[in-house]
Amino acid sequence: MEKTILIAAAVIAAILFFGLVSQQPTPPPAVAQGKLIDSGQFVVEQAGQQIVDEQYTLFFSAAEGYMLLSQEKMSVSGQNISLAQQYEFDRDFMPVLYHLAADTPSGSQIISARMGIKGLHMETRVGTAQQQADIPGKHIVILDNNLISHYVVLFLALQAGAIPQEFTAAIPQALLSLPAKVDAPQPLTFTSGGKTYDGESYDVHLGDLLIVMLTYKGKLVGLTNDAQGVHAYNAQVFPNGITLPKTTPPAQPTEGAMEKDVTFTSGNLTLAGTLTIPAEATGPVPGVLFIAGSGPTDRNENAPGMKTDIFSQLAASLAKAGIGSLRYDKRGVGKSQGTFADASLDDLVADARAALSYLKQAQGIDPQRIFILGHSEGGIIAPMIAAGNSDLSGIVLLAAPAHSLDWIIRGQIERLNRDAGKTEDQVQAALAQEDQYLNFARGSTGDWSNYTFDQLKKVMPWLTQQKYLQIKAFSLSWLRQHFHHDPIATIKKVTCPVLIIQGENDYQVPSGEANLLSSALTEGGNTDVTVDLFPDLNHLMRHHPEKPNLTYRHLDEPVDQRVLDAVTGWITSHVGK
Repeated sequence: MEKTILIAAAVIAAILFFGLVSQQPTPPPAVAQGKLIDSGQFVVEQAGQQIVDEQYTLFFSAAEGYMLLSQEKMSVSGQNISLAQQYEFDRDFMPVLYHLAADTPSGSQIISARMGIKGLHMETRVGTAQQQADIPGKHIVILDNNLISHYVVLFLALQAGAIPQEFTAAIPQALLSLPAKVDAPQPLTFTSGGKTYDGESYDVHLGDLLIVMLTYKGKLVGLTNDAQGVHAYNAQVFPNGITLPKTTPPAQPTEGAMEKDVTFTSGNLTLAGTLTIPAEATGPVPGVLFIAGSGPTDRNENAPGMKTDIFSQLAASLAKAGIGSLRYDKRGVGKSQGTFADASLDDLVADARAALSYLKQAQGIDPQRIFILGHSEGGIIAPMIAAGNSDLSGIVLLAAPAHSLDWIIRGQIERLNRDAGKTEDQVQAALAQEDQYLNFARGSTGDWSNYTFDQLKKVMPWLTQQKYLQIKAFSLSWLRQHFHHDPIATIKKVTCPVLIIQGENDYQVPSGEANLLSSALTEGGNTDVTVDLFPDLNHLMRHHPEKPNLTYRHLDEPVDQRVLDAVTGWITSHVGK
């Protein structure tokens, strides 16, 4: 489970040419003498709720270049935040000066950036605390996902040919830079108010985050960020909002393999998946069952707005080595029946057992040579199935936790707040709030539908309707069962061979979890345990030489070849045992 910090910090309001007021800001004299070239109002919605209202104006002066001014009202976790922005950039759309002031319930926050000889210098101030960072380079665009108007600037820069398709995105509020890329525009038909319009879409890749810009008649009119469930539209152009068509990308064939869409039953549900058999197989081959990490992931371990393709790449690597596999859509995802938001941990374990039964009986698979590979949450479920099971040839655990999920979540919250530069009091306040949520889930009964919003708010005073929608993404029974499950106690019962792969730059699961799992296996009497620790590997099995974080995951790169080789080599060495 991940939590996004929308506002990290911000700059001295006195520096701005305008204050935090509700009306549109008055431009400085130099810009007022120029030309108003664009204006608009963007509304941002998340989970059907309006969370942002931004009004912007864009001026151009032959002497001064461009200036973007905006006012924004934002609602984050029930807290109202006001933003006031002044962004100056030259005629080539390169940043010159940037100021953002945020008025939050906890006080004013300030963000600033200025272009210098060596690049963009960024600074954040919260009270007396100050942090700085520099971004070298020439092709730099400021993109703060809280301010849709920044994408207006990006679109105009692309139209003018002022920046290349690949550039550096600066995020001053996080003192962060990301490699960015914009794909060529594609025609896209959308609807608004019952009418159909022909526009264009631009895929913007910020690190591994995909944001889609929607344009109509040469103007930016919409923005989508599926990873965070965010949808923005220009309310002045389309006051009724914008609806985009739902599309499912075609499945890509796996090289060197025969793939077949299959279905199997789990309880009263039909689940769908892909059975992969090596193309040159002359008889039954070993089989590997893939179990995905948490969230509404499909058979390739992709989620809305997050394409990882971990399992499709592993399936291809195994097929080249003469090993078959089965990967499947979780219940309520892809072509599988059911509702993901209602699924408990017990349900997911039952689905994995059903998939294992199908794999053992599948044509072309040798039932005596079966392995399970679990990633993240799948690394918790795999040992639950393998415990006491003498029929398995081995299990592979990728980034698997040794602690229960509540411990993992609490650790993530602490790291996120400390990395954001929060004071010790602020860190402890965030943990105290998180503990209210974790303690409630541990002691709960039934599911979310068994509690009214008012009952939940009594034990979680910070709860808002928006936050309530977010926490309901996972069923309460799923949380409770995970919080009470001890992966260490379970894995001590696993007697088959085990391969553990962990990255030391994994932000979600600490690298020390791998050794805890290995020690527990040894304590339980298992003598065939292999641990592969990679110092520059992240949670999603990518090479990640930077400091661990949740923002940059290298998803535009393939699964690290060392992982593919380690998994394929280890399974190949164990198929005859």
